[in-house]
Amino acid sequence: MFSETAFPAGKGIKVFGPSGRQVAGPARVEGHVLTAPISSTETGTYVVIWQALAADTHPSRGAFSFVVGQSSANPYLAAVSGGEIGTATPLGFVLQALARWIHFLGFALTFGIIAYQVVTRREPRLRRLLVAGVVLLIAAEPVALVAQLASLSFDGDTAIAVLASPFGRLLGLRLGVALLVWALLALESPWPVLGLGGVMALIDGASAHAILGLPGAGLLLDAIHVGAMGIWVGGLVALLFAPDRRFRPYAIGAFAVAIVTGVLLALAHLGSPAALVTTGYGWVLLVKAAVVAAVISFSTPLLRRYFPSPLPAYSLHRLRGRVRMGALFRVGVAGLILVMAAVLVSLPPPR
Repeated sequence: MFSETAFPAGKGIKVFGPSGRQVAGPARVEGHVLTAPISSTETGTYVVIWQALAADTHPSRGAFSFVVGQSSANPYLAAVSGGEIGTATPLGFVLQALARWIHFLGFALTFGIIAYQVVTRREPRLRRLLVAGVVLLIAAEPVALVAQLASLSFDGDTAIAVLASPFGRLLGLRLGVALLVWALLALESPWPVLGLGGVMALIDGASAHAILGLPGAGLLLDAIHVGAMGIWVGGLVALLFAPDRRFRPYAIGAFAVAIVTGVLLALAHLGSPAALVTTGYGWVLLVKAAVVAAVISFSTPLLRRYFPSPLPAYSLHRLRGRVRMGALFRVGVAGLILVMAAVLVSLPPPR
């Protein structure tokens, strides 16, 4: 039984009798429960291997055994001790985190830099970064598909089920948006691309961890959080190549929105303060919070130093050098935050 609607991945449920024969029929969805009929007269130990996709696209799998009559040997008993129920395989988890990090970085370089140019000026030197961002958005999707299969199983039935699931549909939407952005980069106006950035953020919200009882609120909060982080991180990268003090209020605003929405999402997913130190999700959240706290503690003096107001009589060259030094530090920290975010959304929340 699941806490939300789940979809069978491939056959969904496989039941192996004592002889190793597969005795389960096709899996069916009944509310929050996956069921499968069994046809067998054997006595002994049976092994059940299941795999499913949540409505928010996250994969789950597990195995357990039960006995009819007396226990016996079973060729598939090793699967029962193959890992914690409901989590991805180690390879699947690493690939999931990698795919999300590539996507987040691509989102920031594409839409964050476009937003930076809107509030400052159009800078030809940022064109390569924009193109790199779109390439990353496209490249993240095949990695995400392989990650899903690595988290479940590499077989034809599972691949078809994954592509036909909400995950597959969202993957197609993300690819479509990325290709459309590529085409629209040739336009003089940045607003169509920014509009697609909002669409991409909503798609990301639909694939994030759902909030029990408030699925719409979770989608909106995740979309705002991703959008704000993209503006902040992408703007910092642009600041290295085309420094402009007009970005200061937007950087502060985007960072503040990201913090507020991040706190709300953490409270919704944790369930209790104890989960901070008793779950992997909580520990990663603590590390991310520590990095964010470091950013806040260092950002105020850096902003005052590198974005003084009123502007003293620095030479333009000297001002740009100082801005790049401060921005380079914050870009490194922002990259670490993106890594933590990618790991966090790949972990099952405690609640």
